[in-house]
Amino acid sequence: MSIVGADVPALRQLVSTLSSRARKIDNTKNQMTALIVDLPWVGPDRDRYVADWMEIHQPNLIRLIDDLTDASGRAARHADAQEAASRREG
Repeated sequence: MSIVGADVPALRQLVSTLSSRARKIDNTKNQMTALIVDLPWVGPDRDRYVADWMEIHQPNLIRLIDDLTDASGRAARHADAQEAASRREG
Protein backbone atom coordinates (compact mmCIF):
# COMPACT_ATOMS: atom_id res chain seq x y z
CA MET A 1 0.00 0.00 0.00
CA SER A 2 1.42 3.38 -0.95
CA ILE A 3 0.87 6.49 1.09
CA VAL A 4 -0.13 9.72 -0.57
CA GLY A 5 0.23 13.03 1.21
CA ALA A 6 2.22 16.12 1.80
CA ASP A 7 5.66 16.38 3.34
CA VAL A 8 4.59 18.24 6.49
CA PRO A 9 8.08 19.47 7.49
CA ALA A 10 8.55 20.85 3.96
CA LEU A 11 5.19 22.62 4.19
CA ARG A 12 6.12 24.07 7.59
CA GLN A 13 9.40 25.32 6.10
CA LEU A 14 7.48 26.90 3.23
CA VAL A 15 5.17 28.63 5.74
CA SER A 16 8.21 30.02 7.54
CA THR A 17 9.90 31.18 4.35
CA LEU A 18 6.77 32.84 2.93
CA SER A 19 6.11 34.63 6.22
CA SER A 20 9.71 35.76 6.51
CA ARG A 21 9.77 37.11 2.96
CA ALA A 22 6.48 38.95 3.49
CA ARG A 23 7.92 40.63 6.61
CA LYS A 24 11.12 41.60 4.77
CA ILE A 25 9.19 43.12 1.88
CA ASP A 26 6.94 44.99 4.32
CA ASN A 27 9.97 46.39 6.17
CA THR A 28 11.58 47.44 2.89
CA LYS A 29 8.32 49.04 1.72
CA ASN A 30 8.09 51.01 4.95
CA GLN A 31 11.70 52.16 4.71
CA MET A 32 11.28 53.17 1.08
CA THR A 33 8.08 55.07 1.83
CA ALA A 34 9.82 57.04 4.58
CA LEU A 35 12.73 57.85 2.27
CA ILE A 36 10.51 58.88 -0.61
CA VAL A 37 8.18 61.03 1.46
CA ASP A 38 11.17 62.81 3.05
CA LEU A 39 12.99 63.52 -0.23
CA PRO A 40 14.57 66.98 -0.15
CA TRP A 41 13.03 67.80 -3.49
CA VAL A 42 10.41 70.36 -4.40
CA GLY A 43 8.26 70.74 -7.45
CA PRO A 44 5.84 68.94 -9.74
CA ASP A 45 8.33 66.19 -10.64
CA ARG A 46 8.72 65.32 -6.97
CA ASP A 47 4.96 65.36 -6.53
CA ARG A 48 4.52 62.96 -9.46
CA TYR A 49 7.30 60.72 -8.15
CA VAL A 50 5.75 60.51 -4.68
CA ALA A 51 2.28 60.00 -6.18
CA ASP A 52 3.58 57.14 -8.34
CA TRP A 53 5.08 55.50 -5.27
CA MET A 54 1.96 55.95 -3.16
CA GLU A 55 -0.60 55.08 -5.87
CA ILE A 56 1.21 52.41 -7.92
CA HIS A 57 4.32 50.90 -6.37
CA GLN A 58 3.41 50.80 -2.69
CA PRO A 59 -0.03 49.24 -3.35
CA ASN A 60 1.62 46.61 -5.57
CA LEU A 61 4.00 45.73 -2.76
CA ILE A 62 1.09 45.57 -0.32
CA ARG A 63 -0.69 43.14 -2.68
CA LEU A 64 2.47 41.03 -2.88
CA ILE A 65 2.74 40.98 0.92
CA ASP A 66 -0.92 39.99 1.18
CA ASP A 67 -0.46 37.24 -1.43
CA LEU A 68 2.57 35.82 0.39
CA THR A 69 0.71 35.95 3.70
CA ASP A 70 -2.30 34.20 2.15
CA ALA A 71 -0.07 31.52 0.60
CA SER A 72 1.60 30.98 3.96
CA GLY A 73 -1.77 30.55 5.65
CA ARG A 74 -2.95 28.07 3.01
CA ALA A 75 0.25 26.05 3.35
CA ALA A 76 -0.17 26.01 7.14
CA ARG A 77 -3.75 24.77 6.79
CA HIS A 78 -2.62 22.04 4.39
CA ALA A 79 0.08 20.96 6.82
CA ASP A 80 -2.46 20.87 9.67
CA ALA A 81 -4.87 18.83 7.54
CA GLN A 82 -2.11 16.41 6.54
CA GLU A 83 -1.11 15.91 10.17
CA ALA A 84 -4.73 15.32 11.17
CA ALA A 85 -5.19 12.79 8.35
CA SER A 86 -1.99 11.01 9.32
CA ARG A 87 -3.16 10.74 12.94
CA ARG A 88 -6.49 9.25 11.81
CA GLU A 89 -4.75 6.72 9.56
CA GLY A 90 -2.04 5.88 12.09
